[in-house]
Amino acid sequence: MRRGISATVGVVIAVAVGGGPAGAARPEIVEQVRFDPAITELDPYYSDVCGFPVTFSASGHFRETIYFNADGSFRRLVRHPSFRRTLSSEWNAITTDDRGVDKISLNPDWTVSVFGTGIHLRVKGEAYAIGLWRLVIDFETGELLDASYHGNFGLEEPDIDPYICARLGPPKLSTTG
Repeated sequence: MRRGISATVGVVIAVAVGGGPAGAARPEIVEQVRFDPAITELDPYYSDVCGFPVTFSASGHFRETIYFNADGSFRRLVRHPSFRRTLSSEWNAITTDDRGVDKISLNPDWTVSVFGTGIHLRVKGEAYAIGLWRLVIDFETGELLDASYHGNFGLEEPDIDPYICARLGPPKLSTTG
């Protein structure tokens, strides 16, 4: 979730500062990806965080759309993830879904509101982060000003990364015996 928000805030800033297409009122799809589950790539983020190679594969799609006001100014960025992803190491794999909608808006007071719903992590019978979250971020500094979570967030930042690394890491050796 953290990586996606940082990149998205960057897009919001670029569009807000640069403005949208002149007189454009129609939405603009800025990213549309269909994931091929046959493709497996190194996940640089989790490989770095976990300290061992982690790969990523996915099936489904992701779309990111910018909406403009009638005068062509930025109104909102909407992200629609709908995919199943698998993170793998030489020892284990985690398969989870990412589904829902995320809306990022630039407010009149120059804060950015991020509204997200859906499944953010679910490992059946173990852990889940499903529900609604709202964030308010300072447009100029990127500082998180407010955060609220509603629903079943069994794991929240910063707990998600250590959980994933522990699940993907080498088996623990028994000290009894």
